[in-house]
Amino acid sequence: MRLLQSLTVLGVVGLAHSQTNYTFNAGDIDSSTRSYWCQQQTSTCPLLCLQMPGASSNPSANTCDSKSLSYNCICSNGQSPNASEYSQTIPYFICTEQNNQCVARCSAADSACQSACRTDHPCGAQNPQRYNTTSTSASVPAATTSLPPFTGTPDEGAAVRYMAGLGQVYGLAVVVGGFLAGFSVLL
Repeated sequence: MRLLQSLTVLGVVGLAHSQTNYTFNAGDIDSSTRSYWCQQQTSTCPLLCLQMPGASSNPSANTCDSKSLSYNCICSNGQSPNASEYSQTIPYFICTEQNNQCVARCSAADSACQSACRTDHPCGAQNPQRYNTTSTSASVPAATTSLPPFTGTPDEGAAVRYMAGLGQVYGLAVVVGGFLAGFSVLL
């Protein structure tokens, strides 16, 4: 009896441990998907470089190997952005695939396990570091005018009446068009 309890406890611990430790083998992903991931990585690199201070959208290195999913993104200022903080990058795609594999290891009825796979290991743009930020302050100019003050009575609701009439015309056109379409289908 003790042996059965010990094996059960070890099995549960092992299952919990396997749910949290992710391994990733690039060879498990089909080549067209890996090529797409690399294409997205190299397309995203210049955009990430624009977030770096003193960098342009022309990185000095922007490569990705679709076989091993190793990539290189070095901006014109010599710095490399943290691609794991962004979506559409190799770290994002690997994280997403690891979460998919985690969900696949959960039983179909265990929605808590499936949910934990994604919520405990979020992927992509959570709260990326903002390198280039600008601040603006609005100043309101003093109001000046050279027009005389309006002293007449406004025509209240004129625009509303026009728009309501316009809505009725378009509504009628839609209803008539619907009837005509219905009759044409019947014929």
